[in-house]
Amino acid sequence: MNHTIRKPRQAPLAASALLALCALPSVESSAHGTMEIPESRIYNCFLNNPENPSDPACAAAKAVGGTQPFYDWNEINQANAAGDHRALIPDGQLCSGGRSKYAGMDLARSDWQATPITPKADGTFDFTFWATAPHSTNEWVFYITRSGYTGTEPLQWDDLFEFCRLGNVPVGADKRYTLNCPLPQLTGKHVIYTTWQRSDSPEAFYTCTDVVLGNGSPSMWADEGALQAYSSLETGSQVTLRLFNGSGNDMETITHRVEQDSTAEEWAYAFANTVNTQSQYARIGTLDPSSDTVTPVLSASENRVYTRADLDLSHEVDIQPADTNRGPTADIVASPGSVTGAGAVNLSAANAIDPDGDPLSYRWQVISGAGATLSSTTAVDVVLDLSAPQIAQTVVVELVVSDGQATDTGRVSILHTPASGGDDYDHIYPEGIGSYVPGETVVLASDGNRYQCRPFPEGQWCNVNSAFHYAPATGTNWSDAWTRL
Repeated sequence: MNHTIRKPRQAPLAASALLALCALPSVESSAHGTMEIPESRIYNCFLNNPENPSDPACAAAKAVGGTQPFYDWNEINQANAAGDHRALIPDGQLCSGGRSKYAGMDLARSDWQATPITPKADGTFDFTFWATAPHSTNEWVFYITRSGYTGTEPLQWDDLFEFCRLGNVPVGADKRYTLNCPLPQLTGKHVIYTTWQRSDSPEAFYTCTDVVLGNGSPSMWADEGALQAYSSLETGSQVTLRLFNGSGNDMETITHRVEQDSTAEEWAYAFANTVNTQSQYARIGTLDPSSDTVTPVLSASENRVYTRADLDLSHEVDIQPADTNRGPTADIVASPGSVTGAGAVNLSAANAIDPDGDPLSYRWQVISGAGATLSSTTAVDVVLDLSAPQIAQTVVVELVVSDGQATDTGRVSILHTPASGGDDYDHIYPEGIGSYVPGETVVLASDGNRYQCRPFPEGQWCNVNSAFHYAPATGTNWSDAWTRL
């Protein structure tokens, strides 16, 4: 890319331009100003022989709109902008202010003459705007093209980011506004776009100014905007940078885990270091134009995301806060643990705990068992009422506790048997094992049914203490030893 570079002029008009002003049509009385230092694009064309421009870009602009726009260099305006510049001026028409008369200023070219500018010791630069007709000001807004913009495509709003905003700056006796702004940390050729909004009228004025920052060499990094670090993050949070190519496909994903509770400044700094260590295509921090390096800073607002300027990349930063909630633990205390005939069991969830101390809610329900009812389904302590059973059964009650985010479930089993004189049995298996009499002993099994020890000789298996094999109803070989009644 060939850049034509000129130093900023100190005098407002060259002698040839003054003669041209006298000999050719005068500037309209409604015209109001343009950037003088550094020279705006249109003012540069006016100063370089507007009738026969030697500058290729200005010659191309003349071919589009003739010479009159050059003489009306201080008239790129919109009468009814009222601050709504982006809605009023379409992409590709920024330098003309959306006016067809100045369409030559919108030409997508890489050879617009550019002025080198250097910041003062404090990092700022004094822009000079020549207001041929000063007005009361609402605000000045300065934008600049992002790294990677070449000028070979029409200038769009998304190619710019704002770097300075000023209020009603006083105008000097010479009708010049001195506008002090911090310069972005960029290098190479850029377009500075300025909007001047009047406060006494909805009218606004627009300028495109071509400049060279730093040492003039294009940066390898394209500025994608600030890293947004608004609040602190707790241990276990994750911050992820995702990079996409021009087709929207994933190019790279870098994830940083917050290892300890961190302020916004701390995690932003740590995240930037992680990205700069691992990424092939991105850096986070502040750009040093002299070395074209990006270095993280301990700040919540000063770090910026940069991607490779030679690649058409976009990015997304995803912040996933840690799941800090610790769920509750369900615990049921039942008293008594078994019931014969009709009776009641006191159930309590008082031992259920939440490590965070969050208030708990309770939900009780009977999962299995006939004739079983609960005094409440939501209280901490409830009563399980049991009517007399016809046969033995196991009543199962479930408790679900919740802290509003997480839940835990507990269950308790109550053995419920008929009263004596009903379905009789000698033991609840495996009680009394070893003393069972073949052909006589009756036990109550875990399924609530009664089983009788088989007659001799098979009945000898009843006394083998191996529940896996011979437990009635559940053992693998239970029928060798027992007969269900």
